[in-house]
Amino acid sequence: MSFTASLVSYLTSPSLVSLNHLPPSFFLPTKLVKPTSLTHSQPPRLSASYGPAAKAATANDVVPETAPTSASEVVSSFYAAVNVHDLSSVTDLIAQDCVYEDLVFSSPFVGRKAILDFFGKFIESTSTDLQFVIDDISTEDSSAVGVSWHLEWKGKNFPFSKGCSFYRLEVIDGKRQIV
Repeated sequence: MSFTASLVSYLTSPSLVSLNHLPPSFFLPTKLVKPTSLTHSQPPRLSASYGPAAKAATANDVVPETAPTSASEVVSSFYAAVNVHDLSSVTDLIAQDCVYEDLVFSSPFVGRKAILDFFGKFIESTSTDLQFVIDDISTEDSSAVGVSWHLEWKGKNFPFSKGCSFYRLEVIDGKRQIV
């Protein structure tokens, strides 16, 4: 099951809020493509349909492509995975020799393992009620992304929590990754 399908399944379980109550900035922008026009070296990951209205896709249907391909999609996927505490989805988005520098800390985190350890401690100490909300994200560059964001607690702005982040990306072993 893809990250998107498992996320939707998790979010729509009876014990959680419906998708209608989530802020629009929570959802990743999707790019619509026709299944017959896809040209990938490996099969694309497509969102699955669930529920009574689900039907088999035909060649004329348009379906969202969920694999992050642009730099902004990779960065948006990073924030989405952190928001749901899914470190396994973050792993392939971060290059092995990535450098994560946050001016709050005295020195940068160097390497995927150090960065995942940091975010592991972050998500262990926070609730999924605390969410990064992307206010603006640059989409024109395939190797650099700027993001302005803020934090929300249970859907309300968290005081003094606005930020701006810059990401550089490279294609490594066929995957666009944060470096």
